[in-house]
Parts: sequence; structure tokens; C-alpha cells
Amino acid sequence: MKKSSLLLLVLLLPALLFAQAAAESSMLNSDYYMATDANNRTLKLEKKPSHLLIAGKAGNMPANALFLFEEVQSMDLTLPKTDQGLGDFFAFIRPDLDQKPRISQTAGAEEIASRNSDLVLMKATHFESTAKKLDQLGIPNYTMNLESYEDWKAELSELGKLLKNTSRAQQLIQLYETRVKFITDRVASLKPQDKKTVLLLQAERSDAAYAYKIAPDSWMQTWMVETAGAIPVWKGSNKAANGWSTVSFEQIAAWNPDLVILLSYKDASDIYLKAVQTSELWSLLDAFKQGNVKASPHDMMNYIQPVASWILGLQWLAKEAYPALFADVDMEYEVQRFYQEFYNIHDRAKLDVLLDLYRTSVASNTL
Repeated sequence: MKKSSLLLLVLLLPALLFAQAAAESSMLNSDYYMATDANNRTLKLEKKPSHLLIAGKAGNMPANALFLFEEVQSMDLTLPKTDQGLGDFFAFIRPDLDQKPRISQTAGAEEIASRNSDLVLMKATHFESTAKKLDQLGIPNYTMNLESYEDWKAELSELGKLLKNTSRAQQLIQLYETRVKFITDRVASLKPQDKKTVLLLQAERSDAAYAYKIAPDSWMQTWMVETAGAIPVWKGSNKAANGWSTVSFEQIAAWNPDLVILLSYKDASDIYLKAVQTSELWSLLDAFKQGNVKASPHDMMNYIQPVASWILGLQWLAKEAYPALFADVDMEYEVQRFYQEFYNIHDRAKLDVLLDLYRTSVASNTL
């Protein structure tokens, strides 16, 4: 950078910071609650939302973001079914939610409108099918994408504006950034020839048959492997339009990865690991011989997906790929710290439940 450009930046920086602070102060002192959603619509509410409905499939993702803010504790909430099969995390935090019927994930705009909520929160993928119709009905609604690290940072910032709690939003973003930087700083020292090859497989079963799928290149699961300093061997192989793509065992064997991670978003991951451990076919893989086929970690939600606990999945992946490099990382401590700092859970009994679920999810990895 030229000296003149650097000097100009130094001179302008205080003015830019002042303008940003002034804009935030103006927003916080205004009579409105306003933010821009994932579909680039600016929502302007006259009062802070207190009766909120989360609609549609993948409702656990916007719910995850909302529950990071303390305002959720006093909100009248209506949720869709958010249990992925591992437990209901939101009712775990707020047991009173069990007393309120859930709305169907496939509920239409008219049914959603009939609930008379202050605000409807949903995934951006429901924009065409639901959000537009709610706009026509005059129902305030807000969409979130939350599919990438950049989405999480940008959309937490906007959600903080909508709730007029920008300080909490910035705190959350900093918590994520600090944890990610800890990992990227460590793996930056890896030479190309020292990087591990990793294969993430979503496992499914039907009767006695098992199927394995790979994620698209653009999805967070792929980004997590790369950010952990490893090489996702499947990258470039998913030809599906937008979703997981089934792969054969022959292809898995051809990739011959250093580390295989088995994922499941509906069952406990160790179910699939136990099946692999008794498989003559899988026993031929180098990763199997070296004990490097692993069940992915979870408590009430799998960590290796774009929910708030993705940062735990990233930390776990980095430690599994490079145990010596991350020998000082205690995952049980990180799980507890995550729920204390991100969800403000300090009740010992609740933390123990989450820790026990995590321990159980990865127990088979040491057998």
C-alpha cells in the first residue's frame, strides 16, 4: 500500500468509526425496530416483537439464532417441530414450550397468519412459498439464511438490530471469530504435504441397507473441513442440483481418505460407526485399519451442520484431524463453555445433560 493511501486511511478511519457509531446510536434511539433480512427486505416494526412464530422446515436454524439472545426467554413463542431425532433443544432450554402445541412445518400462509404473531421468522428458502404470501396478508415476517460462517456473522448482526440488542450480537460474532481464528492460526503452519484428507459422509439406513452421501462444495460442511486445515476429498464430485449426493463404496475406497467422519441428522451417529466396525468391506480401508473412521459429535443436534453449535463441530474436526496440533483442546470443556457463553446456560444439571450426550455420541470412537 502506498504511503499516501495509508495516510488517507488513517485520517478517514476515525470519521468512519464515528459515522458507524452515530448510525447505531440513531437506530437504538429510534422508535422503530428495523433490520434487513436474508432476502434483502428491510423490516420496520413499531414495537419490539414479543409474540413470535417460527415457521417452515429447517426452523431449528433461525430458532438457534434467536435463542442466542436473552430476549427469547420472555417471548411468547410458537415453534414448528424442530426435533431432529436427537432431542428437543429449545424445550430443554425453556420447558414451558412443551405446553404449547407446535405448528406444522408445512403450515401455509393462511394458517400462519391466523396465529396473529408480531413477527414470523423463517428460513430464506421459504421466501417464494410463504414470505411473499405473508407480505400480501400484511403479516410481518423475516427470513434468515444461516448456511455459512459469513451468513451467521451478518445475520446475527441484523437480528441484533431487529431486537435492539446490538451489543449481544457483536459479542456473539466476536465469540465465533475468536474460536475460528484459534483454529486457522494453528493450521496455517501446515505444509501442503502434511494436510490430512477427510471424507464427511451422511449415513442413512433402510432396513439392512446403508447409504452414504456427500455434501455440495458450497455447503458449510465442506467449509468446515477446509477451515480445520484438511482436504475434503469429495470436493468437485457432488453433481446434485442442491443437496446431498449418494456415493458408492467403490468411490469411497478410491478416495482412500486419511479420516472418515460419519454424520447423521436423524439418528445417533455411532449407530453407523458400529455397523462399519463389523463390516468386512470397510475393514479394507486404510482409515479403518488406523482407527480413523469416526462418529460425528452431537448432543441434541449434530455439531457438523449450520446450526449455532457448528463451532463445536469445527473444533472437534480440527482436533480429530490434527490431534498433536490441538492436544491442548479439551472438547468437554469447549462444549460446556459454548453453552455458557452462547446460550447463557449455567445450571449444572442442564450442562451435565449436554455433556453426557456429547460423551455418548463419541464414545464408540475410542473402541
